[in-house]
Amino acid sequence: MFPLGLAPASGLEEKDCVVTRASSLSGSTISPAQASCFTPVSSLHIDSTGLALIRLPFPPSQLEITIRKPDGHLAYTSKRTKRSSGNCTLLDASDTPLITTSYFFGPCREPIISLLDCDKAPEHNVKLTSKWTSRKCTYLLPDGRAFAWEYAGKKTLATFDIDAAKGTALILKLDGRVVAALIRNEKTRTPGTTYFSAGNGGELLLGSDVNDKHGLGEELVVATCLVMLKKECDRRRALQIMVISGAV
Repeated sequence: MFPLGLAPASGLEEKDCVVTRASSLSGSTISPAQASCFTPVSSLHIDSTGLALIRLPFPPSQLEITIRKPDGHLAYTSKRTKRSSGNCTLLDASDTPLITTSYFFGPCREPIISLLDCDKAPEHNVKLTSKWTSRKCTYLLPDGRAFAWEYAGKKTLATFDIDAAKGTALILKLDGRVVAALIRNEKTRTPGTTYFSAGNGGELLLGSDVNDKHGLGEELVVATCLVMLKKECDRRRALQIMVISGAV
């Protein structure tokens, strides 16, 4: 297993890597054909309660999010020190810190993801870029490669056998390939949450590119997926604030 997926793509010159990244990340949707080529080889369950639709716009009260294997054994834990801060640390089952995510107040200030176990990497931060008009987020690795999380459309949901009226899918793409997917439907979403919850967990399906030396480390997939859930909570709280402000 290659730690955190920091190895450059094999057999590609830097120029070729740039062209590949540009072509694979420029689109805003995942085609059903790409999704149908995805074959999960393992899975994890993210136990995030998220935020309900109708509530006051307080930060999430859940300070620890557990990520478990299919047999129920603990794989990772994401911990925050206090409710008022989004900063968190991803730890493995033995409580060893792997990745920290630091959040900043204000518009256009994206979080910084810091890799703690990457002695061979000259730069330890994963940078995030996104547009306010889109929910898609692109992450730039220290080695120059990029990957993106985005939401599946109706046709792609059908590929995962998900009813668009009852479930959602967050898809992770690397070099034009689907390498992971967070599935949230009636069977997989965190107990006690609903289709209308924001930032709730589900089943994280992992493809063969995860933990492959030319792919992405499992820890990084989990950490960036949690960033996407945090962004859902932020959007939900912003909407709740606007509703309350309009009623005053």
